[in-house]
Amino acid sequence: MAFNFKQYVSTANLTELGTVSKFIPGGSIKFVPGTIDRYNLGTIKAMAMVLTLKNGDSDTCPLSKRVSAVVKKALDNGTSKRDVLAAIAKLEVLEMEDGSNIISAPRGSSGEEESFEIASLNKSKVTYDELATW
Repeated sequence: MAFNFKQYVSTANLTELGTVSKFIPGGSIKFVPGTIDRYNLGTIKAMAMVLTLKNGDSDTCPLSKRVSAVVKKALDNGTSKRDVLAAIAKLEVLEMEDGSNIISAPRGSSGEEESFEIASLNKSKVTYDELATW
């Protein structure tokens, strides 16, 4: 099948709802009990958070797979849970097409993925195999 080049328009109907901390002012955040261990064992594909309001009401929200992988790496490298939770609190909550919510990693500093010219990328000596070992 050949490429069918045309102007790219995202087809994902994701709605940015605001940061995690916007939803729980005066409240708290923690990992769902056991989520880190289950993620590390590979029994779940993403970690989840408990978001608790000031009045004690709570709900859970999963982290994206990408955020879960970054959290695991940070914790494995000795970052404190407090620092990890502080970073998660600043991330965006997205409403997915099916109405569920997910805590997502930023797409780029401007909110969009960065684009690089192929000519400049061809100068890099980094290979896919090297990325897999990082």
